Amino acid sequence: MAIPPVKKNRRWIWFFVVVFTLAFLATVTLVVFNLQQQLTPEQLAAARKLWSEKGPRDYTMTYTTRVNEDTNLNHYWVKVRGGKVVASKFNGNPQSSELLHYRGMDGRFDDMERFMIKDSEQGSPKVFVRAIFDGQNASALRSYVRRVMGGRQRVEINVDPLTIDGP
Repeated sequence: MAIPPVKKNRRWIWFFVVVFTLAFLATVTLVVFNLQQQLTPEQLAAARKLWSEKGPRDYTMTYTTRVNEDTNLNHYWVKVRGGKVVASKFNGNPQSSELLHYRGMDGRFDDMERFMIKDSEQGSPKVFVRAIFDGQNASALRSYVRRVMGGRQRVEINVDPLTIDGP
């Protein structure tokens, strides 16, 4: 009587097929999630338009910025009246009148637009840009991150909720 040949157990292959499939799906999910977070020119234009049309004309704004890997935060305090910046402090020190325009919410939108134009130029490195706008307050900027991929260049802005002044 002949002994039947021993059939090799290949069930372990299915374990690795499942592990690699799950790893692939997780990677694709993360890539799609990050791409959906990217700020587009259309989103920026819509937020700016809403801010221009419905944003407060009198407000006080505080925000912090961090550049690259610097552990120090830069603190800004900005007072806006009639849509124009009338006073600004940088790390507690008053700023000169030449810099006032750059400090308000319109200045933040200008900076984001300037970066977008720079990033869209041919030969520019890939960047990750994310912005969060306040749905309660006419699309006021709440958070902005711009990071050059494969490098250490990074800008982060975090805006506290605006203090609406006046009627």
